[in-house]
Amino acid sequence: MGPGFQFGYHDVERHFGVVPERFADYLALTGDDSDNIPGVPGVGPRTAALLMKAFASLDELYADLGRITELKKLRGARTLSKRLREHRDSVFLARKLTHITCDMQLGVDIEGLRRRRPDTPALADLYDRLGFGPLLRRQSERLSQIPVS
Repeated sequence: MGPGFQFGYHDVERHFGVVPERFADYLALTGDDSDNIPGVPGVGPRTAALLMKAFASLDELYADLGRITELKKLRGARTLSKRLREHRDSVFLARKLTHITCDMQLGVDIEGLRRRRPDTPALADLYDRLGFGPLLRRQSERLSQIPVS
């Protein structure tokens, strides 16, 4: 997978071992260096995927940590329960940080989202206020010449 590769819905589970709906929980357990999320020490992708297959969510996992010792293919289950308990607060904070909000009210209708020419005078005022140089100004002028469909 090179730069620009995009995962489709089913690619996520094939690559990470977890369905997209549980990916925020998965990242909360494994951590995510790019977003500075520490995860639980010793919980890597394989362990997190096994946990997310055995439990429907972090809530279910933490409601029944004792069940971890019954999971096949999971090494170090006894110490894992302890580590999960110790890092509970950071795991739930991480889930909140990694969750993608899909129901946010935007305060704009569909027409306001349609592609249109840039408002070059408004952009010029913004560039002046923020002290931007001529590069962005030229870019917005070029964009205003492109036909909008």
